Amino acid sequence: MKTTRPAAAPAKAAYHHGDLRRSLLDAALGLVASHGVQGFTLREAARAANVSHNAPYRHFPSRTHLLVELATEGQGHLLNALEAAVARTADHRDRIVRMGIAYMEFAISHAAHFRVMFSSDVARNRTADLTAAQNATFQFFESELLASEQAGLIRKGAVQQHALVGWSALHGAALLVLDGVLDNTAIAARRKPREIASLVLESLLKGILNPGGNA
Repeated sequence: MKTTRPAAAPAKAAYHHGDLRRSLLDAALGLVASHGVQGFTLREAARAANVSHNAPYRHFPSRTHLLVELATEGQGHLLNALEAAVARTADHRDRIVRMGIAYMEFAISHAAHFRVMFSSDVARNRTADLTAAQNATFQFFESELLASEQAGLIRKGAVQQHALVGWSALHGAALLVLDGVLDNTAIAARRKPREIASLVLESLLKGILNPGGNA
């Protein structure tokens, strides 16, 4: 009499090297979105990714390492968004405003990344890769302002200062929008986030434009 062997149990889906890392990053982003940057542990990220609590250590020695990786990734996405925004026009003033709108829209559509990128945990634990990514983003701001200076649009001799002021104003506006601080204020009433970003940049431009430039 022929015996029938029991069917083998299906093998568990194995995580490949890249799959585990990506799954953990995505799980962490989801936890940041719902609980904030401080609101999760590496063990909770593993649980959300449906892997063992020891699995994250194959890629991230600590929760901070995971956050720094997300911040580095986010800086790359932000730079791509800024580059895409200014590519649509050759007008220097329009490029600056579009850059500001892209920054605001990135903050809203990638809020978890944005929170991580500028968190104190990340600021205290910068790696060479993260520093390079941050510098690339800020240098892009500077390069756009330098091109505007060379075209005679803005005053000469203070590109780095203008970039810092512009970034600071945009970043503050983005956080105010994200946190809902502006929701009930008269100045922001019925204005879309992109309109707020445009307002910030246009107001700043009035202060740095070359009086004899091509405004």
